[in-house]
Amino acid sequence: MIERPVYSCRLLLLCLLTSLGYSCSQEPEEIVADWKEEGWTKFKTHGTKKEFSRQGKLASEKAQSIQVSWIERGKRKTKIYSQSTHYYAALRFFCNDGDEFVIVMRKRK
Repeated sequence: MIERPVYSCRLLLLCLLTSLGYSCSQEPEEIVADWKEEGWTKFKTHGTKKEFSRQGKLASEKAQSIQVSWIERGKRKTKIYSQSTHYYAALRFFCNDGDEFVIVMRKRK
């Protein structure tokens, strides 16, 4: 038997409500606020914030570091964050024009 987390059921319900006129997508500020409720703080933004079509995240509490990447005017840029004193999470936003921006969150170990 496969156990499904409660939050995935909530997300499914929210997406189902989309067909009734509600929106399942969030603005970057709303996503950051959700992470802040879990004890994370907004640390840095890379790239140009603009309208996006989808988003993803990169986070690991086991990795020694994480590498974040973003695209500005078609050029990919990267930065490595060492997780020696803090955990880091990258919230990536994919824009329709091919660019990406990332919001870096952190939490003390």
